[in-house]
Amino acid sequence: MLYFLISKIGGETIIGYVKLVNPLAFVFAAALYVFSIFISSLRWSLLISRNIRIKKLFSMYMIGSFFNTCLPGIIGGDAVKAYYLSRELKKFPIESPANLNENTVHINPESNVTAIASVFMDRYIGFWALMIIGMTAFPFGLKYLEMSTQDELFIWMMPGIFSVFVFISFIIFKYRIGAGVRFLSMVYEYLDMYRTKRNIIIKGLIYSFVVQITGILSIFILSAGMSFKVSLLPLLIFVPLIIIISLIPISISGIGVREFAFVLFLGSIGVPSDAAVALSLSWFFSVILGSLWGLVEYLRYNAELKSAQE
Repeated sequence: MLYFLISKIGGETIIGYVKLVNPLAFVFAAALYVFSIFISSLRWSLLISRNIRIKKLFSMYMIGSFFNTCLPGIIGGDAVKAYYLSRELKKFPIESPANLNENTVHINPESNVTAIASVFMDRYIGFWALMIIGMTAFPFGLKYLEMSTQDELFIWMMPGIFSVFVFISFIIFKYRIGAGVRFLSMVYEYLDMYRTKRNIIIKGLIYSFVVQITGILSIFILSAGMSFKVSLLPLLIFVPLIIIISLIPISISGIGVREFAFVLFLGSIGVPSDAAVALSLSWFFSVILGSLWGLVEYLRYNAELKSAQE
């Protein structure tokens, strides 16, 4: 899809727009990405009762973000995070419920269940924040969607996806699909604990709003750095849709799919196709730059594991 866009638009013009990006804007966008990972680590810490340092969780999150850039979709790194968290949790003895305070969620002693369930919950809360932002901005951005395409499927994509998301969530948690499987039953047991922990959910949503807004600000800053500042309002409606479309696991890190979405939606506000592709690629490159920290953490973490084994 990326090849198709470049061949239709022209690689030289896209590269020309990319070269226009102000280096300071590019570095700042990468720094915002790292900041969003730190905030995400704080959110993740809320979902784990074990006293794991934020520095360690941040390291795991950075490793996951690095793998997100080289695996299909943009959530492949979640499996990596769950793996490293599981290894970390195995170092802790089983904790008695009597030792837990009222603000702590009692975690099932199965480290694999805890790791996978906490990563799922972390992503789930973040997706809720993304949906809320998109739905809040939808009525105000409807005119932009109508200008970008006459296809009703794209115009009403956000309400449709939100409705499906709520419906599936209701079905899964209400009827506990797959609870007959022991592993899934333990996962549901973990998730059920949060029904009485609203303070944790609220804090997690607040962190998630910060993360999502940070991503939108990065695109806004990059567009300004390319001398065609895009208004924040259409970005609030378009970016959630772009992220959702990029989640489709048909390319590495959403490459091509994301650029197609940028061209489709930003064209409605007068952004040329070549500039839209360049903006998308610049955002992706800034994420790569920020996620390189994860490569460093990955090499360091594995060196520590190897040293400990020896």
